[in-house]
Amino acid sequence: MIFKIEFAAVSDKGKVRNNNEDSYLLEPALELGIVADGMGGHNSGEVASSLAVKVTRDKYDSMRRTGMKPNPYNEKLCLETNQLGFAVQLANSVIYEAGNAGPENKGMGTTLSAAMLNKTRICIAHIGDSRVYLFRGGIIQQLTEDHSLVMEHVKKGLLTREQAEVSPLQNILTRALGAQKTPAIDLVETQLEAGDRLLLCTDGLFKAVKEGRLTETLQGEPDDAKACASLVAEANANGGPDNVTVIIGSVKKKTFKENIKDLFRKSYA
Repeated sequence: MIFKIEFAAVSDKGKVRNNNEDSYLLEPALELGIVADGMGGHNSGEVASSLAVKVTRDKYDSMRRTGMKPNPYNEKLCLETNQLGFAVQLANSVIYEAGNAGPENKGMGTTLSAAMLNKTRICIAHIGDSRVYLFRGGIIQQLTEDHSLVMEHVKKGLLTREQAEVSPLQNILTRALGAQKTPAIDLVETQLEAGDRLLLCTDGLFKAVKEGRLTETLQGEPDDAKACASLVAEANANGGPDNVTVIIGSVKKKTFKENIKDLFRKSYA
């Protein structure tokens, strides 16, 4: 059995920021979704996040077409996950070099969370504090780990998750693209089931909308585009303190006809 995933997305600058430094990408041909939350002075955040999604998409696509095996290679993960991780590392190199090329983009960086469907599992490459959630059977589960100072404190038992949500340190990242030459990129694979839904978002969502409300929205609104719009509207109704970007994707079984089409496509590729 092979699955398909169809994504919808909404992005908004929120109620406080003057511009939107988030970027996102939906690539149906690759069944790939990416969110990125840029940071830096002037327009540098926008530059960093847009570079991140474009370079990641383009490099992953070229590696997928050629079957290139990246080095280093994690044998515990599939080829596609390794390729996605390598593409994110290339994006980091581009952003890092651009940030050091002149004073106008000095110190720019971005988070990035990418989720790509590979047959029956989701392959994730992640850095920063944007998030990927899995919604299954009425329960929401965070698949990524926040690379932030408050989450480090939570892991050490210095803060509870509730305290972390209101901590003044919650915007301090421990990892991001562009901050160093070769940052660690988290790679995750999770087996999917038909009926699962994926939620990718920047911190403008989960800092304004509690996880309980995320669950209620996904439970009550089966239309992905409407669910995205509803969550962004709720974030803005709660003050819209940051840019907010939401991607939601529904996992479905491929039909017999779709599987046959895929076979023909591969045969003539």
